[in-house]
Amino acid sequence: MRVINKTKGLIISHECSLAGSLSSRMRGLILSDKKDLVLASPREDIRSSSIHMAFMQYPIDVLWLDSNMRVVDLRRNIQPLNPLIKDTWRVYKPREPAKYVVELGKENIIETDIGDEIEFR
Repeated sequence: MRVINKTKGLIISHECSLAGSLSSRMRGLILSDKKDLVLASPREDIRSSSIHMAFMQYPIDVLWLDSNMRVVDLRRNIQPLNPLIKDTWRVYKPREPAKYVVELGKENIIETDIGDEIEFR
């Protein structure tokens, strides 16, 4: 599926997979060569939409979307967990409750801002 920033008229991802089941959401992009994934949470809240970077192979950009498909938070260039770098030992949480977490290859959200409307096609 495509991920599109409707507010700015930009394609964010041409090939994005959907992780809707519990096991696929827990696995995310861990040890994967895929670059783009949408994690669909059963609830719109902060805890269900939190992510970690353990076992990741590359940095990612992340969008957190509410149920209205608006960006409620974003992070650019999140680095994989490195046991030698304490700053990478963390869980990333959105500032506001989110229903969807869009994990993208680095530098895909350069022109995306909080409040932008996103569409999945």
